Order: sequence, then structure tokens, then C-alpha cells
Amino acid sequence: MSKITVHMTKEALYDFLLYHAYSKFSGFLINILGFAVIFLGVFSFATGRTGAAGAAFYLIAAFAFIGYTPMQLKVRAKKQVEINPEYKSAVEYIFSDEDGITASWEGGGRHIEWEQVTRAVVAPKTIGIYYGKEQALIFPKQDFGEEFLPVYQMVVRHLAANSAPAEE
Repeated sequence: MSKITVHMTKEALYDFLLYHAYSKFSGFLINILGFAVIFLGVFSFATGRTGAAGAAFYLIAAFAFIGYTPMQLKVRAKKQVEINPEYKSAVEYIFSDEDGITASWEGGGRHIEWEQVTRAVVAPKTIGIYYGKEQALIFPKQDFGEEFLPVYQMVVRHLAANSAPAEE
């Protein structure tokens, strides 16, 4: 059994939200679209199809495509840390081979069975443990302390067990 206390920050939550958004194909496509608009603007200006004002419009549109998602996620992270009880105060997580993951915070808690855990991801500042299609427990790496290796090994063991073919 391992226990950690998580103090969510807007920076850590933003890190995870960025990873979540850009690890999907749609996040990749938004960036491609933004860079395609830059290319079109520069190409149109270089070939004389548009003037400086038109090229500026292309660049503004491109930066809107590329910058909208990160700005939106930054605002969302800040708001979630302020209003979500699970992020607003310290949360104690207990990882147990027998019982799964138990979270408790002032006024609430949740329990996740290992069978519910579908995957784990590592972002630059956070680790996410998914227990549903769009549901994840988010842990700032700095909050693991000495418990990182035992928790990591436990999660990997249970993910491997969950993905093993059922015996007949």
C-alpha cells in the first residue's frame, strides 16, 4: 500500500489538459490547419495574390487556430482549481493492490477499482490514470515523493493484468 497527498496546481492541471487535448488526432489537425493557413498567407503574399493586409489576416487567423486551444485550457485549468473540490484542497490517495485507488478530500472522496483503470499516461509535469473514456485521476509528479516507484509499479501490474486475455 502507498499513500500520497496531492496539491493540484493550475500549472499541473494545464499540463495534463494540454497533453490530453494534443494527444488526440483532432489536436494534431488543429495545429496542421493553423500552419497551413500561415503557409497560404505567406504563399499568397509572395505570389502577389494578396497584399500586406491580406497576409496579416492570414497570420491572425493562423494564430487564432493555433492559440485558441492552449488559451482555453489555461482558463479551464485555473477555473477548475478554484471550484472543483477535488482540486481546490489537498487530496489523499491510497493505492492498494487489493482495494484499488481511494481518494479522500475535505467533504468528499471516491474509490476506483483496478478493473476500472484503462490506461496511464505521463505528461511533462503530471501522470494521469484513466478510469473511463474521459475520466482520469491527475497527479502532479512532484507530489509522489518517495512513493513514485511503488505506485508506478502497482499501476503497471494492474494495467497488465487488466489487458491480459481472460483464461477459459
